[in-house]
Amino acid sequence: MSLAIEALHAGYGDLEILQGASIRVAPGQIVGLIGPNGAGKSTLLKTVFGYLRARAGRVEFDGHDLVGRRPDQILALGMSYLAQTGGLFPEMTVHENLGLGGFTLESARRRREALEELYTRFPLLYERRRQMAGSLSGGEQRILAVARALMVRPHLMLLDEPTAALAPRFIDRVYDTILALNRSGIALLIAEQNVEMILAAAHHVFVLDLGQNAFDGAPADLRESAQIRRLYLGDA
Repeated sequence: MSLAIEALHAGYGDLEILQGASIRVAPGQIVGLIGPNGAGKSTLLKTVFGYLRARAGRVEFDGHDLVGRRPDQILALGMSYLAQTGGLFPEMTVHENLGLGGFTLESARRRREALEELYTRFPLLYERRRQMAGSLSGGEQRILAVARALMVRPHLMLLDEPTAALAPRFIDRVYDTILALNRSGIALLIAEQNVEMILAAAHHVFVLDLGQNAFDGAPADLRESAQIRRLYLGDA
């Protein structure tokens, strides 16, 4: 299932953050979304998933117009969203947190099957299923948040800063999980400040600056652009 975002405008109150951004995600791709703080990365993901209303432009997923749809309606179409904080309930168990991720599934049987698949995919979560989510390490909480977003068996996942505030050893674990999900056929659109990690993982990269496209191409092409490296990768 593909995602097409064209000339998207969105913002908060009188402040317009996105000013014509255009992004594409083909089936099975990992697409990286990078840029300086305030460029509009998180705003774009929130607008795609219906948390913010688009002021202009087009968002289409698998032939469905997403503009004006609620997040739960978008979730039902096969797209999931992982916010920067993950949104876990720390005083609930791992099992209870995962169960909440399947609230849109129409039957207890489908919820049970989805849980069984996740426990097979993430043995650590099965081992910790009775443990309070708040007692997990930061990296383990991030893995739990990713797993919960998988409960609806999405075709596309939106990830907002999946490695934010994590120690280096947990960053590797999160990206190992991301690559495994992609190998299973899930497409991912990832807003990321850890530029080196996303360039190593992504098939395609978009750079946003001031709510507009500043680069659109392969990671290797971005690395070869001296201007882009200087502005967005911190090269001298």
